[in-house]
Amino acid sequence: MLKKYFPVLFFLLLAVTVFSYFQKNNPGIKKILDSKNTETTKSNTAIIKPTDSIQKIVSQSEKIFLKIDEPKNNITVSNPIINITGKTVANAFVFINEQELKADLNGNFTTATTLEEGENYIIIVVSDDSGNSIEEDILVNLESIQ
Repeated sequence: MLKKYFPVLFFLLLAVTVFSYFQKNNPGIKKILDSKNTETTKSNTAIIKPTDSIQKIVSQSEKIFLKIDEPKNNITVSNPIINITGKTVANAFVFINEQELKADLNGNFTTATTLEEGENYIIIVVSDDSGNSIEEDILVNLESIQ
């Protein structure tokens, strides 16, 4: 009985194979299949691209820091006007005693302040948009030359 159906099954299998080969190479079918592959690629690309909120999280993950370049702690000067320069995270808020300024895109800041005779404590506080802050105190002695 198997010998009786074998040629029929073989012919059907051959017909399906030939039909699928010609359909796969048909330009109309290729266009449809290619468009489906392109849509799949586009949707995968859209999933992989980071969103603005992810980029904000990455940029906010930068740890806040404060580096004072000038003046050095516990120095003695004779000029009552002193420059204060330093570096922190980009666009951070910088408070120097009662003066408020903002760091530039590279995190640099600079200002000047007037000292009084004797010991002067300069308190520098840096704060970022996330509410993180750091503080550093500097002692500067002003000796007038008379």
